[in-house]
Amino acid sequence: MTEQKNQLASLFAACWKDEALKARFMSDPKAVLAEYDMPVPEGMDVKVVENADDCLHITMPAPPSGHMDLSDDELSNAAGGLGGLAFAN
Repeated sequence: MTEQKNQLASLFAACWKDEALKARFMSDPKAVLAEYDMPVPEGMDVKVVENADDCLHITMPAPPSGHMDLSDDELSNAAGGLGGLAFAN
């Protein structure tokens, strides 16, 4: 997973330097990810959004399998337990 994070970080840095690459990444992320040796499995969709100073995107993770059988405490821990989450300006 660390290698994939490094690959994504390199791609993000390249996008910050190259507006054309950034535009292609936002419009056709699967193709650009494949170019950066991160192919996306068939049948999986990819959406790229950009945070801005006045807009933050938060990705809601998919529920864990069997989530209807878990207690609230177990679900909180599965989701990372972000009870004290605070945003700073």
